[in-house]
Amino acid sequence: MSSTIFYKFLHQKVQSTIHFDGTGISVFDLKFEIIQQNHLGDGSDFNLLLYHSDQPDVEYDNDQDVIPRSSFVLARRSPSLSKHGKFNNASRYVSGKPRIQRKQLQMQSQNGSQQTGQQSDKPVDENVSEEDRIKQMFENQTNAWAQTQDELSTHKVVYNKPTTTTQAGGTVAPEDMPPPGYMCYRCGGKDHWIRNCPTNTDPNYEGKKIKRTTGIPRSHLKTISKEAAENSSSNPDSKITTNENGDLVDAQGNIYMITDSGEYVIAVADSKTWMNYQQKQTNAVNHAKHEYELKLLECVEKDGKSEFLDPLSSTKKLLRAPVVMTPCCQTKESLKKMSNFSYNQQDLEQLLIDNDFRCPNCDKDEVYLDTLIKNEELMKEMEEYMKEKEKELGIENPETASGEKRGLEGAEGGDAKRQNTALPLRPDGMPHTLPNGMPMPPFIPGMPPMPMFMPPIPPPFMPPNK
Repeated sequence: MSSTIFYKFLHQKVQSTIHFDGTGISVFDLKFEIIQQNHLGDGSDFNLLLYHSDQPDVEYDNDQDVIPRSSFVLARRSPSLSKHGKFNNASRYVSGKPRIQRKQLQMQSQNGSQQTGQQSDKPVDENVSEEDRIKQMFENQTNAWAQTQDELSTHKVVYNKPTTTTQAGGTVAPEDMPPPGYMCYRCGGKDHWIRNCPTNTDPNYEGKKIKRTTGIPRSHLKTISKEAAENSSSNPDSKITTNENGDLVDAQGNIYMITDSGEYVIAVADSKTWMNYQQKQTNAVNHAKHEYELKLLECVEKDGKSEFLDPLSSTKKLLRAPVVMTPCCQTKESLKKMSNFSYNQQDLEQLLIDNDFRCPNCDKDEVYLDTLIKNEELMKEMEEYMKEKEKELGIENPETASGEKRGLEGAEGGDAKRQNTALPLRPDGMPHTLPNGMPMPPFIPGMPPMPMFMPPIPPPFMPPNK
């Protein structure tokens, strides 16, 4: 059965596979397979290094080490270097043999393994009890751990470099200062690295999650007092709180953000774009109304329906509801100055106020606003005529269409994508409602929930069911 080893170069994103027979493959053979699979040549101009995937800084430096199957290793190519007068390259993996490292440490480990092997090769007495065998197993483990400690005592100790670089006065050294534009994401400071943050040693410090303004134009940002934002925890009157995500939020619900210069800002609405959008919508509706009225005017002139025209308009225009008449002029025979005795109520009232309540047709005085008569017959006739022409021409009144759209949006909550919070139907298809006339039972803590359907309360004159 074929076994596999997975590897990946440090600059690659996709891992590769090496197939071989057996339960493991040596480092030497694995390097040879990698060179052949990637067509890297004779290996004279580079050196191939393999590292552990879980410890990228630990190298497979012994060519005779065996890597178990299904393992994942990291590969890296480096320039060939001269080491001890000889060129250290990967040519031996193509045409040479694995090198043998004769180190004293390996000799000690081999001797130790031979001793343990001799001890383990001793024949086991079948008459030994189970307890003695367990005791012997623990002794062997103790001896192996002692040998490991002896080997580790010969290793060189490697000390880690301190993470902080401080001067005698306790301040950060000049060479360790962060570059301009850097910000500590733990406390928001700009004068230290996050590894040198003074709040690292404070177990009671609650970090502030401050968002960056990446991608937001400066014209949509409003600067906030930096002192108020930083002292929000110590000043309860600032009305600056922290939400469930750890962000700073003011009383209006605006989330505080920070710019590259360290200023606290909040995002504001793009009112200019919104006004432009509203203006475009208004212009589109007005244009649609104008086109609609022009088509109806053509039909009115063609059909000779002059009573549908507004007599107070300087241009030809349809009457708008509500339509009223003056008490002195209600027939075509009474027309003198005007071409129609029906007017729009708002326009006629304004005209009467400006002309001392004088009739615009016959100049009669004392035509007051409360004496105007509604011409309901003409309004009904106009409505039927407009519906008939709409069906005939295939047009639609923009005012009626927009009103129906707003009503539909209001019934849906103004947003079709908004979550439906209505109660779902029961499994049997019945809605969650109570019988008519039955009040909602009060909820008492500790009691089980009331059923959705309760039997009706019997009348006082009927005995309860037993």
